[in-house]
Amino acid sequence: MRIMNLKNPNKKKVRGVKHKCSSMIKSINEFTENFPQMNLNKGYYHSHIPVAQEFIDLSKTPQFVRKICIQTLLSRVKHLIDIKPKLDIKTRVVTCIQLPDLWNSQIIIFYGENYFNSFFERNSEYQKWILLPSNRDVLSKLGIAIPTGLSSRGYREEIIDNDCEYISEIWFIGEL
Repeated sequence: MRIMNLKNPNKKKVRGVKHKCSSMIKSINEFTENFPQMNLNKGYYHSHIPVAQEFIDLSKTPQFVRKICIQTLLSRVKHLIDIKPKLDIKTRVVTCIQLPDLWNSQIIIFYGENYFNSFFERNSEYQKWILLPSNRDVLSKLGIAIPTGLSSRGYREEIIDNDCEYISEIWFIGEL
């Protein structure tokens, strides 16, 4: 007879880590193989990491999986920068790494300076982004190597929704 633990789903063992990790890397590589088509109406293109939230954010998922995910995103941002076509408008490629909820991470391509500059201005009663000191180096503490030529900028994100408050860190790495 099988007994399910309904009280704390985070206590269950993560199965198929090697396969899920390989699949995640393959998916990230596939969606960044070619530079996406430009959409000037939106001013940006973005793509979230192609992995299940239950896998990447589960407390039982080994730390090396998160590290591989972040490192893959960084290498693919470098790849997209290298294959970026010559365009009439300034185009910037960055990755957004959100901690502790890595599932919210994504790759963003900004088309034009207007949207890029306004993107980082988050200061409302519901959402605030507070610039973190430049000497705070969370990624190197995790053993993440930022490819040469890419810059980083971190923010403390505060979201207030009714009676709930959510606090995280967001790190942007790329053409800043």
